[in-house]
Amino acid sequence: MLSLALLRSECYRNKRPTAVWKSVTILPVATEADVSNALFIAFEGGEGSGKSTQAESLLQRFSEAGHRAVLVREPGTTTLGLYLREYLKSKRPLTLESELLLFAAARAQLVAEEIRPTLERGITVVADRYTGSTVAYQGYGRGIRRDVIDYLNDYVTGGLVPDITFLLDTEPTEGLERVGSPQMQMALMPEDSVDVGRADLAEQRRFEDQAMGFHKRVRRGYLELARTAPGWQIVDARLPVEQLSDRVWEAVTQILPESSSDDASSTATALSSVKE
Repeated sequence: MLSLALLRSECYRNKRPTAVWKSVTILPVATEADVSNALFIAFEGGEGSGKSTQAESLLQRFSEAGHRAVLVREPGTTTLGLYLREYLKSKRPLTLESELLLFAAARAQLVAEEIRPTLERGITVVADRYTGSTVAYQGYGRGIRRDVIDYLNDYVTGGLVPDITFLLDTEPTEGLERVGSPQMQMALMPEDSVDVGRADLAEQRRFEDQAMGFHKRVRRGYLELARTAPGWQIVDARLPVEQLSDRVWEAVTQILPESSSDDASSTATALSSVKE
């Protein structure tokens, strides 16, 4: 079990006393076994890669296996994150530096308010985007210096990294077609086609409507991260949803603590028997 002294030192080390002490006073105390069973899992990928679908599918798998887990997304989940998301997704004026810092602000709040306290309670966190998105989008896509991004990511997260990160990789052309990108519709679809895919509002597509070169740089950044950063796994986003979900779950069960993995296996077997 985490001691108050340890939490207090973490509080001052990360310079976020209010958020950390709030987690101590209002959340149930987790046992050491609970904390050791918690995992931090992130999904990354370009536009239309299906990461949100897989994050939700994994959450359902955990639920069926009797393993406590919550889903968070960036930017979002917190009040501040949702507020910033609306502006960041819009096409209103925003410098590259401001874009970077607003994403960092949303992440700082998410880690302090949701991710870290949840993990300390022994509950697994599944994140729809995390620090890798900033490296790929603002670093490779926008051209902001990598050392600046790495420092900022480390600062706002207090060095918290996922146990495993799934990169759902797909060609930008395929992903953009999935989300109904106007540029892809004009290039690939008949004139009388209707929009299909993700229902983003026209003025909420800051990244979807970037030039193809931007999306190719983002993909290159993700692939470079997956090759060099620990804990990353590349999965083919072109696979059928169920097959992709099975592969993700198989990888997750490999890192689940033994007791939790046994419980998940037993529960899954029982559920399968009931369904049959």
